[in-house]
Amino acid sequence: METNLTAPFAVSQACLPYMKLEDKNDSHHADNSHAGPCVIHVGSFRAEMSDPNQEGYASSKSGLVGLMHSMAISLGPWGIRCNLVAPGRIKVAHECKEGDEKGLEWAHQNEDKDVDDHATNRAGRPKDIADAVEYLVNAGFVTGQAITVDGGAVRMK
Repeated sequence: METNLTAPFAVSQACLPYMKLEDKNDSHHADNSHAGPCVIHVGSFRAEMSDPNQEGYASSKSGLVGLMHSMAISLGPWGIRCNLVAPGRIKVAHECKEGDEKGLEWAHQNEDKDVDDHATNRAGRPKDIADAVEYLVNAGFVTGQAITVDGGAVRMK
């Protein structure tokens, strides 16, 4: 709970004074070329779909969704948006010692389970999460939204 919920709350609170627009109408200029400040929390698809013995993790990530919703409403008057990216299964370099020793790259780390459990027929990559974050940073009309980036896994169960 401290890592997954208390820390995002505390870090967000520490950053907010530096994010508030001097003129809260700055985000409403006609050209709207600047999306304005945005807090993006990193949640998990486990807030929507849990495995056995995931009570602490799933509840902390579900709480983070509630925090994001509340912050989106509370911070709107200062021109600050708040959203959340909820990753699913993400394969990363250096995921396991065996993969490192064999020099396996991302594509070689996909197992049958990764194909079977995802509508996209693969596990995610860090770039998939970065793309979702980049979208939210630049999407000036989007606030209070949780984007699940899980290759369709939540909908397949």
